[in-house]
Amino acid sequence: MNRSRSLAALIALLPLAMLVAEPIAAQNRDRRERPDRPIPGRQRADPGRVAATDIAFARAARDTGQWTAFHEYAAPRAQMHEADGPTDAAAFLLTRADPPEPLRWAPTEVWSSCDGSLAVSFGRSRRPDGIVGSYVTVWQREGGRSADYRWVYATGTPDNPQPPPPPVEIAPNGDTIIVTELAAIQARAADCVAVDALPQDGLSALTANVQTEGGTARDGTLKWRWEHLAPGQWRVVVDWVREGVWTEALAFDIPEG
Repeated sequence: MNRSRSLAALIALLPLAMLVAEPIAAQNRDRRERPDRPIPGRQRADPGRVAATDIAFARAARDTGQWTAFHEYAAPRAQMHEADGPTDAAAFLLTRADPPEPLRWAPTEVWSSCDGSLAVSFGRSRRPDGIVGSYVTVWQREGGRSADYRWVYATGTPDNPQPPPPPVEIAPNGDTIIVTELAAIQARAADCVAVDALPQDGLSALTANVQTEGGTARDGTLKWRWEHLAPGQWRVVVDWVREGVWTEALAFDIPEG
């Protein structure tokens, strides 16, 4: 599902704070609509927890520093994708000092594998200079009792062109009624399917002759990859099992167009 500029512009008109909605309601609604159950012995997806982790990550960037937070939430061998291609996050972060004002972001969508071992968040961001854009973060659940999520891949891009600024707010008075709409986070999980019953088709068609890498959930119900097409141009593709077939959850082109 390609993100059009018109959608990006519409979302960007919302104040960033309005994008930080409680994800649990969306997660519970999805479970009510989809009564499938996990395979016995398999951990359960928790896309609401992924959204909450992404929000906590953004808050830590404000409280402790942008690159400090990136380091704190990174998994081993995490990658950051920039114009020249993916780079090792640990090496990148060692050369970066926290900026005075951090990037701000909030998730709008989360896709999780059935077992919750792998998830992807997509959302909106705003730089200190007011430039808005979109981002993708891939999350991996750690083993052990805590089972915290850590990011393994992160990338983003500013909108081009930038959306028009929001209208000037009208100061309230006795004749003014202001209605604020809170945007919900869509947090969803893949179908729970036994490994021997997984659909045969895999990811969406791979672009020919490009550098690519990605990963698959432990239960095989969600897959993702990046494709580096040319300097300054790359894409992220996420597929998952939905309604018994492989379905494209996200196709995010950078620069978006």
